Amino acid sequence: MGISELARSLDVSKGTLRDVLLTLAQFGFVVRDADTRFRLGPELRTLANASAPDLRSLAQPYLVSLMESFGETAILGIVVDAALEIAGRAEPATDLHMTAPLGRRLPMDKGAHAKVLRGREEIGYDDQELFAGVRAVAAPIVDARGRRIAVVMVVGFKERIDLRTLRRIGERCASAARALSQRIGAEAA
Repeated sequence: MGISELARSLDVSKGTLRDVLLTLAQFGFVVRDADTRFRLGPELRTLANASAPDLRSLAQPYLVSLMESFGETAILGIVVDAALEIAGRAEPATDLHMTAPLGRRLPMDKGAHAKVLRGREEIGYDDQELFAGVRAVAAPIVDARGRRIAVVMVVGFKERIDLRTLRRIGERCASAARALSQRIGAEAA
């Protein structure tokens, strides 16, 4: 729903509702889409699926390790509604780095994540394919039924990640993705 429609149904002012929704968005409970509509964010979906292993919590140490090892932004992306939604991240403390807002959705037609989720590649590389000046690498997380449901990904500026380093990052992403897959029930490869 849009703010006007939701405000009417809740019998509150649009301004008050907007403030509440923007506050909820800061904590990942809702996400504001480009068309100004709001939808459930990754935090509420995690609460709704509390009985399942919390992939976000499981992934965080791996994301931090990748970020610290390479000095670039590490991301957990989960497939939601035919898009990849950023559900977890570890960003370096440097002034200039790639940002990864929780809840942001990436298209599934190009990029490192698309190569591993739509294809059979174990490591997907993106050399400025999705965003100019950005290199990325992704590896799939597989559930107990063998479905590719998420990715571990590292993104950074091409000036800081040469192609040799991108390959090293890819191997570490693949290792993290395999470990996470096993932790959520996938069989060891």
